[in-house]
Amino acid sequence: MIRYNAWLLRILAACLALVIAEPSWPEPSDAESNQRVVEELRDRIVHLKAPGGALALTHGGQTRSWSYGFADDSGQTPMPRSPRMRLGSVTKLYLAAVVLQLVDEGVLDLDDPIGRFVDGVPNGERITLRMLGRHTSGLDDAIRQMPFHAQLAAEPQRIWQPDELLAVAFEPGPRFEPGERWAYSNANSLLLALAVEQATGTTWREHVQTRIIDPLDLEDTGFDQPPTVRGYRYGKRDDPVGYGGADDHLWFDATDWSASWTGPAGEMTGTAKDTAVFIAALFGGDLLSADALAELTAFEDTGDSTLFYGFHCHGVRSEAEGLLAIGHHGDVPGFSSSAAWLPESRTAVVVLANLSAELDKWSSAIKLMNTALDGLADDPAADATPAADPQLAQALDSAFHASNIRGVQVATIEGTHVAALKAGDGDKRFRAGSVSKLLTALLVMRAVEAGVVELDAPVEQWLPGAFVGDGHDEVTLAHLLEHTAGVAGSGPAEYAANEPGLSPLDYVATRRPFRLRWRPGLHYSYSNPGYAIAAAAVTRAWGQPNGLTFDDLMHREVLAPLGMANTTFDAPSPPSYEADGHTLAPPWAMPVRPAGSAVTTADDLAKVVAMLMADGDAFLTPESVARIERGETGVLAKAGGGDAAYGLGTFAYIANDHALRAHWGKTEGFRATLAYTPSPSANTPPRGYVLLVDTADDRGISGLRRTLNQWTTQGRDTGSPPPANTRQAAAGALPSDFEGVYVGATHDTVERTWLMGLLGARRLTPTPDGVVVEPLFLGGSTRWERVGGDLYRMQGLPVASGATWHDTAHGTGHFWIDGESYRQQPAAWVYGQAIVLVGGLVAAVLAVVTWSIAMALRIYGRKRRASDRPKQTMRNWHGLWPHALALAGVANQVLVGGFVVWHLSPGTSGIAQLGRVSPASLTLATASVVAPAALLVAWVSMLKGHRTTQSRRTARTLARLAWPATLAAALTAMTLLLGLYGLVPYWPA
Repeated sequence: MIRYNAWLLRILAACLALVIAEPSWPEPSDAESNQRVVEELRDRIVHLKAPGGALALTHGGQTRSWSYGFADDSGQTPMPRSPRMRLGSVTKLYLAAVVLQLVDEGVLDLDDPIGRFVDGVPNGERITLRMLGRHTSGLDDAIRQMPFHAQLAAEPQRIWQPDELLAVAFEPGPRFEPGERWAYSNANSLLLALAVEQATGTTWREHVQTRIIDPLDLEDTGFDQPPTVRGYRYGKRDDPVGYGGADDHLWFDATDWSASWTGPAGEMTGTAKDTAVFIAALFGGDLLSADALAELTAFEDTGDSTLFYGFHCHGVRSEAEGLLAIGHHGDVPGFSSSAAWLPESRTAVVVLANLSAELDKWSSAIKLMNTALDGLADDPAADATPAADPQLAQALDSAFHASNIRGVQVATIEGTHVAALKAGDGDKRFRAGSVSKLLTALLVMRAVEAGVVELDAPVEQWLPGAFVGDGHDEVTLAHLLEHTAGVAGSGPAEYAANEPGLSPLDYVATRRPFRLRWRPGLHYSYSNPGYAIAAAAVTRAWGQPNGLTFDDLMHREVLAPLGMANTTFDAPSPPSYEADGHTLAPPWAMPVRPAGSAVTTADDLAKVVAMLMADGDAFLTPESVARIERGETGVLAKAGGGDAAYGLGTFAYIANDHALRAHWGKTEGFRATLAYTPSPSANTPPRGYVLLVDTADDRGISGLRRTLNQWTTQGRDTGSPPPANTRQAAAGALPSDFEGVYVGATHDTVERTWLMGLLGARRLTPTPDGVVVEPLFLGGSTRWERVGGDLYRMQGLPVASGATWHDTAHGTGHFWIDGESYRQQPAAWVYGQAIVLVGGLVAAVLAVVTWSIAMALRIYGRKRRASDRPKQTMRNWHGLWPHALALAGVANQVLVGGFVVWHLSPGTSGIAQLGRVSPASLTLATASVVAPAALLVAWVSMLKGHRTTQSRRTARTLARLAWPATLAAALTAMTLLLGLYGLVPYWPA
């Protein structure tokens, strides 16, 4: 907005005139699928001097927004999803709307002279409000006066009053006679605002608030709200407010500059999204009458053949195409803005940037607007994706804007129809996390169909010596893909490995042998390494003879045949964000690449879903697809519940009482969901969806997922009937020897299993028609109906997902329920562990509290030496054991607390810290050594103190030691329990 005079507007005109045709705007979903606009905008940011920018598009009542780059010039803080910046001269459109509304209401008349409202205006009796709005008043502008520049530079945070600004503008006298020609002047805006206030008794700000901001619910638009990002500007050393040149230029941070010197000409702040909503309402006729809108856009010649100006609004034309866009641009120190309305397609486009004028005197926002309009001008028909369900699109938009998610891609599949939606920073590739497992399973099935491998053949025939433990020679590819092989999951060391490009064969070679946790098929436990081992076996059998790697096979057999041109397993991870939507998530260069490193798009994964819903569609046979959707190796599958078990890269997912096949992915800040109806319904064609996000906002993701689940299951039958033996209750109850306590064995690592299994322990009680499953510690009970043999269905579920199995050799029961596996343990042992853990934690706290009280009394005793009682208390706490006991308490609290916070925290960053030398791992390791060492010192000190006082008041001495000995015993028991499960001493492994 600074020096926003004729020559700058000519630049703007030339910039926008490059757009030679306005697009025929597609439906809202197509607007998001038009990658050209947002991708070119993102690429353009890289070539600008601006740290970042924001774009918003409003069409058909729907607004989409994106942000790119960084919030400051450090290159470290990502631009927020909807950053608030200074709007500069886009503010004039808000002022124009208020003035024209008052004209509609008869309060003002555009032919009124400004002298009627404001005294002392040169030619005030001949300058009308219309002339002020159209910049034909002939009045000069304060920003044209160099002494004013010097004052701004000297006092950038000064609050300027309108009369001060007008005095500077009026001092040189008028530039020309009223109405003679056109010349841009912020003084015109100041006078219009004063006329509004004089005529109504209310400030223009209040009118904007009540007439525009409140009705349109523009929550992030206002006058005194500061920008949420840093803003920068180039300026000359002797004139930092003016436009900088290539010689003798200066870059400076102008975020905290006061915008009061612009007043109603440019002082507002807002987001691109809010501004796009306002632009659509203004030019779409929601705020003004037809006559007022005609006045706003009655453009007249400015002296430039391509630029025309209306009432505080400009339009750009070309000789060939006529009117192209209408709106306004803005430029204040630190920020630039550009707001455009495309009347033919009734689309609002707003671009904001946190850099104002650049060295070439063009603002960043103008350059970005040029890029955006260029992209919109291209015919998107060739790239258009079919429109999504409008209600679904609206529901997803609401869920997205209620979250912290920065970027999201959605693909919906109905029969053969695929529709795409994107929001935020959604035009990019995402890491799919564990959805990658489905792609690896597809590769395995292609190898099976080619006769290269067999699902049920021992893996050691391709990878000799891969496993050790009971049943090591029985592990099959099916076991690995169904997570029933007994291979442990990724522990801290694996998450912290960061080995980019590690091939599956190299992974196996550097980690073998893999120790089995149990005999294959006995339990289910999620295992990333299992998929890497399976990929290595296929690579050895199929690739090595031909010199092909896993990535070569994946491309040849899966990605290319399915047309997944934007998917790869060997690309670096794109940036993702923590739950707050701002903090960059640490990338994980995972060594188990086949299990989670695919970088892809929702469109590509939609092709996988469509293929599976079409029973293979010539890519796989229907039998292979059925095998992908069914488990066969675990207890649940063998009992007849294979349709509810984990299959090959898919699991059963119950949504709205419907059984879907699905997989989820979770790595860094990325979250992925793929789900579909595995068989057709009598009423509707099969449906499915893909959801990809780049932010670990799990609550926001749940909202998106619920919306998609609703769409997927809406209007459908309950689903395909489950197998016959799961539909009706079978006679007979669970054998009595199954009654007892069961502890979870599902969790991927040994360290997690002991704690999660203990907390999730359950009691099974047989009933005449099934079994009651009751949590041992927390939660409510569930009833499971026996539906045949050893198969059970929980009340309310459409499929049977529970099964029992009795190990007669060891006299132990096993129970699979709803995707988790439990094993029977003596109740006394389970309760004993819980008592030791809880008692130890309580003792740890009490040890610290007791020590603190004793030390306080000791200090108190020193101050009151005349009193014997404090002295006696002090004597009771002589020696090392009080301090050692307190230290042991702190160490045990840190050990357990650190395990919970880091080992069980969401995402990979916490557990990854424990796998390498880091503050987290060193803290846990130190605590694991300090705890037993401090306890040993405490016991020795207490026993030594007892021996020295045996001959004197032994009973009293023992009484004094009873309390600390109890605390020490509880802490010792907990430390031994932690040692049993590998946490004392702790070291990443």
